[in-house]
Amino acid sequence: MQPSNLPQGGLFWTLSAYTVWGLMPLFYQYLKGVEAMEIFALRVLWSVPLMALLLWLTVTPIRVFKMLMEPKTFFWLFLSTACISTSWYLNTWGATHGQVLMVSLAFFLTPLISILIGVFYLRETLTPLQRLALILCASGFIYACLNLDTFPWITVGIALAFGCYGVIKKQVKIDTLNGLSAEVILMIPFAVFYLIGTAGETHWESGEGDVRLLLALTAPMTILPLGLFAFGVVRMKNLSSVAILQYIEPTLYFLLAVFVFGEAIDAERLTTFGLVWAGFIVFSVDALKRAKVAKSAGTLELDKPNI
Repeated sequence: MQPSNLPQGGLFWTLSAYTVWGLMPLFYQYLKGVEAMEIFALRVLWSVPLMALLLWLTVTPIRVFKMLMEPKTFFWLFLSTACISTSWYLNTWGATHGQVLMVSLAFFLTPLISILIGVFYLRETLTPLQRLALILCASGFIYACLNLDTFPWITVGIALAFGCYGVIKKQVKIDTLNGLSAEVILMIPFAVFYLIGTAGETHWESGEGDVRLLLALTAPMTILPLGLFAFGVVRMKNLSSVAILQYIEPTLYFLLAVFVFGEAIDAERLTTFGLVWAGFIVFSVDALKRAKVAKSAGTLELDKPNI
């Protein structure tokens, strides 16, 4: 297909990105039995050449090394790397240990966590709808803690990590691709340290060809949707739509968990999700209202995707 024949509307490409992210648990089902830390380490190392390729294909100016040399920027990028690493690891662990439902819940809670952090750290003021959304989501979380068999630590971990990630990235003026490239570079020492420490014990070394191929594909599965997102979001005519599109990912996680993986969805979990979904709907209404105001004022900004 010639480039001129490719769909030019940003909605198609952005929708494709969130759909690929949302279907990721299907891929990780084939890596059950592999340590989540090994998957994470190999995902990092294989992402390095692919990030370089993506920067080249999108003709993105390479600013990553200059930014890492600036102490203040390095500090914020180091913190964002810690957050995104935690999110990556817990997401992978959940997908390979039958906890996709709880990962889905975390992604629904993340925007509200970001708002809460913004209130306490950035001294931001809540709108009435944001207050209502927070009350509903907090009620759902408290209900889950009191009624579920085990504490939803994976939900808390991902929501806090990615919620903090969103706030931290606002402290650094950097495009998505250079930002992720910097974070991947900062992850490399930890990935190498883990692989050296487990030399001779990893599935990459002892596994069959199929397992090695799947482990190598973890990087393309990371970079492909990011490339689709980067290509599509700059072509979106109505940028406020991204506020809704980002919930395709946790919605697909939920549907896969219940209807494909057969994870339990009892009354307690339905009540938890019901309260969180109500908060999500209120939050989305508020986000769309504020996006329209920002668009008219020419100050609309996009949040980073859940990668």
